[in-house]
Amino acid sequence: MSAAAASLAQVLARRISAEGPIPFEAFMETALYHPSLGYYTRDDRDPLGARGDFRTGPEISPAFGLLLSRQVAEILDRTAGAGVPLRVVEVGPGRGSLARDLALGLAAQRPDLAERTRLILVEVSAASIRIQKETLRGIPCGGAGALEGVAWSAWEDLLDADDETGTCVVANEFLDALPVRIARRVDGRLKEVHVDAAGASFQETMREPVDDRLSAHFAMLERSEGVRLADGQRVEAGLRGLDWVASLARLFGARGKGGAVIVDYGRTARDLYDPARSEGTLMCYHRHRALQDPYAMVGEQDITAHVDFTSIAHAARGAGLDVAGPVSQMRFLVALGLAQLFAQRAHETGPDAIQDRLGLHALMAPGGMGEIFSAMLLTRGTEAALLTGARDPFRAQEEGAAS
Repeated sequence: MSAAAASLAQVLARRISAEGPIPFEAFMETALYHPSLGYYTRDDRDPLGARGDFRTGPEISPAFGLLLSRQVAEILDRTAGAGVPLRVVEVGPGRGSLARDLALGLAAQRPDLAERTRLILVEVSAASIRIQKETLRGIPCGGAGALEGVAWSAWEDLLDADDETGTCVVANEFLDALPVRIARRVDGRLKEVHVDAAGASFQETMREPVDDRLSAHFAMLERSEGVRLADGQRVEAGLRGLDWVASLARLFGARGKGGAVIVDYGRTARDLYDPARSEGTLMCYHRHRALQDPYAMVGEQDITAHVDFTSIAHAARGAGLDVAGPVSQMRFLVALGLAQLFAQRAHETGPDAIQDRLGLHALMAPGGMGEIFSAMLLTRGTEAALLTGARDPFRAQEEGAAS
């Protein structure tokens, strides 16, 4: 255990000693986002890439951001008036690779939009902001056809703005990193997982939920989706993610329009909470290995849980947003032109070209990222199902062949 991890464990142990067992959600939040010792906030580590713990789509191929920029441009076209200032807001921007590729894609494909678009990154880690600034160094800003500018902001500071601004939010592998609550159904009732400290280690204890939200959440899923938890079943509830989705209405403003592109790994509620998944989906990642103990290597490993896309859709509609998806990442990217991009580069030669094609394949591989990850589109001011990324490209090809 590193010195930082030991210090973080002591921080948690002292809190538990003072307060008693804490909800798992509070443990996960501290483990990941403690201001100086958390997994995502430490100065001495970079979780992404070959030397980190996991890789994301933007790290695998710049085509990911290029294709997403097409969806972003379409959302801005459909929801923002002529001449209105625009902003693309990325939450959880990692090393800034997706932000860079979005900016370059928008400038190359839609310079008319780029020159009135400000790129805003929402980041909680000072260390990550330094990396992002280095990644974005040299991005064309302030010129004809170039991005208007780049800025960093806290999410709350963007909400409830009075000025008219066209907005598109991009959230790639953001929701799965938000702290979750964990419950287990015991004798027909929900109990919430709390974390207690035993010396230098941590252990779980089952207690009454800290409020009524857990019971209300699963009661809603039972009414609307027929989800019923089996006795003994352990589940996660990403209520922080639902709150974030609901806040999009505030981001767009009382009369505003806008949209959001969400890409993450997850399931529908019926699949996610099927009794066959008796122990839930919580996983940890360290040096590209999947682990199952969130109490080991605190601050040294990622902690994540699958996204419940059904509940995300419910929260979005409750906030007055239109919803399309989820659809597989493969279908989403192919609809935006991934297959054509692959065909254009099929005859290029050399090591870089081969690596480029391998990256494109990884983005859409069945059984891999193309199938494990899904995309969801949220809009206000236009019908989400009409967006290019929401269409089924394979059905269109079949219909075209039939005619």
